[in-house]
This record gives sequence, C-alpha cells and structure tokens, in this order.
Amino acid sequence: MFEQIFELVENEFSGENAKNLASHMTQFHRIPVSPHYRKAAAWCKEQLREYGLAASIHKYLADSKTMYWSYTLPEEWEVESAALEIDGAVWAQFKDKKISLIQRSYPVDVEAEVVPLKREDLSCITGKIVYSPLPPGRIIDVALHYKAHGIITSGSGEAMKKPNFPDAIHYFSFWGEKGSGFVLSPRKGKKLEKMLQEKPVKAKMVIKSRLYPGHLDVIEAFIPGETTEEVLVVAHLCHPQPSANDNASGCAVLMETARTLQELIGTTFRPPVRGIRFLLVPEIIGTVAYLASNQEKIDHVVAGINLDMVGENQRLCRSILLLVRTPDALSSFVNDLAEVILDELGSEVGTYPPFGFKYGVTSFSGVSDHYVLSDPSVGIPCPMVIQWPDFFYHTSLDTPDNLDPVALKRAGKLAAAYVYFVAYAGEKEAARLAPIIVEKGKERIAKNVKETARMNRTREDRIDFDDYLDYLLQREILTLRSLKKLADITTEPMEEELRYFVEKEKEKEKTKGKQKVPETKTKEECKWIPKKIYPGPISLRKVLLEMSFEEKNAYKKKMGEYPDSTTIGDVAGHWVDGKRTLSQINRQITYEVGKSSLEFLKWYFQFLETHQLVTLER
Repeated sequence: MFEQIFELVENEFSGENAKNLASHMTQFHRIPVSPHYRKAAAWCKEQLREYGLAASIHKYLADSKTMYWSYTLPEEWEVESAALEIDGAVWAQFKDKKISLIQRSYPVDVEAEVVPLKREDLSCITGKIVYSPLPPGRIIDVALHYKAHGIITSGSGEAMKKPNFPDAIHYFSFWGEKGSGFVLSPRKGKKLEKMLQEKPVKAKMVIKSRLYPGHLDVIEAFIPGETTEEVLVVAHLCHPQPSANDNASGCAVLMETARTLQELIGTTFRPPVRGIRFLLVPEIIGTVAYLASNQEKIDHVVAGINLDMVGENQRLCRSILLLVRTPDALSSFVNDLAEVILDELGSEVGTYPPFGFKYGVTSFSGVSDHYVLSDPSVGIPCPMVIQWPDFFYHTSLDTPDNLDPVALKRAGKLAAAYVYFVAYAGEKEAARLAPIIVEKGKERIAKNVKETARMNRTREDRIDFDDYLDYLLQREILTLRSLKKLADITTEPMEEELRYFVEKEKEKEKTKGKQKVPETKTKEECKWIPKKIYPGPISLRKVLLEMSFEEKNAYKKKMGEYPDSTTIGDVAGHWVDGKRTLSQINRQITYEVGKSSLEFLKWYFQFLETHQLVTLER
C-alpha cells in the first residue's frame, strides 16, 4: 500500500543527517521558557529555512499568571552559574553538567549543615540543607514547608530502577515551587550518606539564577496544501543537555521529514490536498499555548502525529518501537493507518536481531504532546511514536552515542508515509483503508472480549458483556466513520458487517453463560453531569501551587486511597462531554482501561468544581 512512498522516502531521507541534527541539538540546554532553550529554537528555525520551508517562531507570554486554557506558563528562567561544595570540595557544577542542577532553581547563596530527611523529626531541617535519596517530587513540599535552605537529592525516576547506573545523574525540575537544589549520582549519594553517619557535614550552595516574566517559544514550519485542511507533526524540543533521545531524536526526525517531504513534493510527489504543519514545542505547555492562541486552526487539522524518543539503539537502550493509539473517546482511522505502515516497515527487515527491530502497538497513555491533541475537547487524533523503555531516560547518560541512524530513518519513513498519505488522501485512499479498519476492528473486539472474560473470573464487579460489546461496536463504528474526514465515502455496509460480527460474539457469550451479571447489590447511580470549563486536558498545577502544605497533603492522601487514581482521572476527562452522567463516565472508563471507581469520580469532580475547572449539573 505504501511501497512507492517508502521507496522515494528511502532514497531521500538521511538517517545520518537526522543523527547529526540530533547530536547538534544536544549542545543546547533546552529547558523550556529560558534563553537557553531559545538558542536551540533559533537554530532549528534557521535549519528549516535552509531546507526551503517557511519557518517562524511564535512567542507566548510566560508569567505564571496568564491562562492558556487551564494551564499557566512558568516564568522565564536564566541561570548564570551554580555550584555545590560539600566540606570544601566541589561536588556539582552547572558548567560541567547542567543536569546536576535541579532545573528552574531559585537563586541562593548559603552555607549550612547538611541533614538527612527523616520523617520522624522534620523540624530539624529548618535552616539546613536537606539530603534525600528520594526524587525531589517526594521531598519538595516538606523541604519548603519546613524552610530548608536547599535540597540535595540522588533520587532516580521509575524507569531507572533497573538496571542500576551508579554514575547517572537524573533530570529533575521545579515547576513553580520556590526551591533550590542539586542532583547527585547514586554513587555520590551513597558517599554523602556515609559521611552523614560519621560526622556533621557542611555544604555551600551558590546558584546565580533569575526568574522573571518572559515568553515561551514554539517553532513552526509549513508546507501548503490545496485546501485549508492540515496534517500536524509535533515533537518536543525541551529537556536538559544532553537529552539526545528525549527528545532531540524526535525533533531531528521531524526536521528531516520536513526536508524530505519539501524536496519530494517539489519534484516527485504530487502536491498535497492538505497542508503539513510542523511544530517544535516545549512539551505539553508549548502545544497548549499554541492551540489556545490559535483556536481557529484546530478544526482544520485532520490528524496529527507525535514523535517522542524515536532514535534509540534498541540493543543499547533495551527499547521497543511503540505506536501509542488515541483514546477510545477519540476513535480514529489514524491508529490503523499508522499500524499498517509500521507492519509494512517490519516486513521489510523482520523483527529479530541482528537485522530486525522490535515494535508493538499499545493503548493510549501519556504524557506527551499527543495527550493534548488527542483530548476529545481538542479533537485532533494523534498517535505517538516512541521507543520505550529506555535505560538512559531522563539522565546524563542520554547521549548521542545511543542514537541509531537506522532507527531514526525508520521513524522518518513511518512519519513521512503517514503524513503524506493523510495529506493527499481522497475517496480512493479512504475506500482502500476502510476494509482494513473493519478487519482490525473485528480483531480488537475479539481480543478485548477474550481479555475481559478472563478478568471477569476474578472481578467482584463483573462486566455485563452485552453492554460491553455495544461499547466496542460503537468504538469501531466511530473509527470507520472517521474516514469521512478524508472523503465522503459510504460506510453503512461495513458498519452492518461490524454489527453482525458483534451479534455473533454476543451469541457465543450467551452459549458460554458469561453474559449474565450476578447482582449481589444494587449498583449506585450518580446523575451528576460534569462539563469542562476549558478545552484540553485538565491541569492541576496552578491549583496545587496555590494550596497550603496541609491542603496539598490532604489531596495526596485522598488520591492515594484509590488505586490508579491519576489514570482514572485523566481518562474521565476524555469522556466528559456535558451530556454523560458520572455513572455513564464510570462505565466508559471501566470498559476502556478495565477499572474505575464511582466513589473516586464523585470526590474528584467535586474537587475540580471547587477549583473552577468543571461545572456539575446535579
């Protein structure tokens, strides 16, 4: 289906050039809303212009007050120098490893005793520099509330628990909290712990930085089409130096894809029906700022694709190339289109070493820029392409030597084929894709039914199969109908085919006797109807920053009472349309991710209502 596109892209797209672009980007310290990031943005803009694209930089006020939907942008942050001395010896310097500073640290010049964080006596950290092997997210609130002068951490993120890299320095940042601190490697953290056990330790922390109202930068390039409709390609440019795979790799593939399509459209490819827009952004907040400031463009965007961490050497990073689907609440043809392209790429080389690569398809998860675009209140269906896991994610070890030009080229072929197909597709292409969507839809339904039947054996709140199958049918019908974004094709006969398939599945379940749900108690119904005040995902950052220490602790405790509360809250936001009740939303979440809690949803949406993020019709 894509052989000709693959062949032309194969000859034009350079994996080596993509690697060179990514390697150059690692020279910049790309913390969002900073002059350091701005240097990288300016360089990317000039490269895109050299490739013949119309490229520009948009600037959005970042003052921690101006609202972009439910988000605010942090103040601009500039750092001149930073150093940490412990007992007279230098342990960390910004000029040596920029990632060793907790990003967005406030200025400080202090010498104080270092004390370990001990929950049984928190008052002892007042006026001291506190040390903990925990990530800053676990200690910031306590350290600031008890007025510690600074923070030292040797913590690591979840992705780095295995294997252990004792000299890796992890990326952490403040996001509006007025704190200061440094990050040590686990090896240095162990050394400091031993020193603290043996004798009093003093540290000197000097950070010359400033925070002030500034602006956030978004780089935009555009290949015009014959109509006002568009396809969107996005990658986030941010993160500390070096951050090669996360996400210089995605930005490099975006730029090389832009160059490739610009060249081929000018020579071999026919002009696209739809324009192709490329965005390099600070992750999530850049996409929100751009969309909130250009809402008139949203309805013109037919589809998007998010390129995030796509250049990993799979052997070194232990990664798998994953296609992350859109949420069920925004069912779309884009998922099957991208999966077909990925399968064809896999068939070219196979999936086993030494010549093949590992890849897969997974259900929706965040958090990256597709999280914003694929929110149904925004309505731009946008799968994400990502290599995951990555041993070196968010660490000083995410360096250019882990980049693979072959992987970069493979991601570029996927992106170019996807984007150009959507850009030129009409009735013929939509009609070719429709039966593929129907077959894949049947496969998904059968797989979901099998998985749910297995889970039902151990669930107390067993799922009603008739209702669940109706949900799956509606999901696949909406996927099929989404092809009408490409052309006004007839889908009714294929919808009937899906209905017939689901009826047969229902008959199978009746035969097995699994469709009956034993009613041990009357299920609670909640008829509250939530409605979002702002488009896009609901951001709680501003709310949490404005909370007192006690209020935030109460919030965290409540969230901790419910398993998977963050996931359930995010998915709930997708199903809020101003018409569904909380009980209906609860069922949709259960059918999509296999779990939910009406009790949690009632508390969560009352919390959102209190903070003026939703309204509730009771």
